[in-house]
Amino acid sequence: MRALSTCLILSLAAALSSQAANPSNYTWTTIRGAGVTDSSVTHDAKKSLRVEPAAGSPDAAVRSAAIQLTLGKTYELTGWVRTQDLTVHDTDRSPIPSGAALTMASMPFDVHSSSLAGTRDWTKLSLRFVATKSQDQILLTAGSGGSFKGKAWFEGVTVDEASAADSWPSQDAVQTFGPAYRYPAAGWIYLHIEGKPYDRGYQHGYLMSHEIPEYLKRCAFDLGAKPDRWAGIHIAMPPTRFFCAASIKKFSKRCRVSPMARMPPARGGSTEKLNSATSSC
Repeated sequence: MRALSTCLILSLAAALSSQAANPSNYTWTTIRGAGVTDSSVTHDAKKSLRVEPAAGSPDAAVRSAAIQLTLGKTYELTGWVRTQDLTVHDTDRSPIPSGAALTMASMPFDVHSSSLAGTRDWTKLSLRFVATKSQDQILLTAGSGGSFKGKAWFEGVTVDEASAADSWPSQDAVQTFGPAYRYPAAGWIYLHIEGKPYDRGYQHGYLMSHEIPEYLKRCAFDLGAKPDRWAGIHIAMPPTRFFCAASIKKFSKRCRVSPMARMPPARGGSTEKLNSATSSC
């Protein structure tokens, strides 16, 4: 991996200057939220950039000056991130919010590095991408797609050219179960399952055993805190929270596959792209 001659380091004292004192230095501009250089929190003896909410801005984003890229080349965006009591919250719309993350300005909202929430020590995040523009900008985000509380620090952010030998996913990143597999990429979980309906369902549950209960708990928390959405049909409905809790309890005891047996025969495998934003509710 060869570093660009003008790598982006967030520890510059003038990181948030709106105008560059020296054209050769990259500058950073706060788009949303609040961003300041923090000399009290360092990484490798370098100052960090602290990002936190601001009045009237539910999320935060800090953007770099334009950087030159070569169309069609593969690059890797990397940086060190630390969080303190960072929680993200949905705003009753898509997309699902993410914690502290790295991305590029040219990318869709759902393409970013893995995200951090809660209280985490310095963690290296990365995002591999193919340049689709000759000029692009780095974005440091927190709470993107929703709102957040807490703080995040960024340091040592760089864009490097990536060689073909460093292709993703690496062997260590792939989890397998029979013919099925999953791996993280750009803030998502890629899941591949194949076989008969029962086999696909079992593979899905095995490889997503952590995410499925977490998703049900989020649904229970969200729906259980609101008025009954079924009141208009005049049927006595138990609370939604009860259904979610019962589903988790029953699913943990045994797998009922009779509905799946009525599904049509499988035609090859399938690959799903599942959001894996890290958050605390």
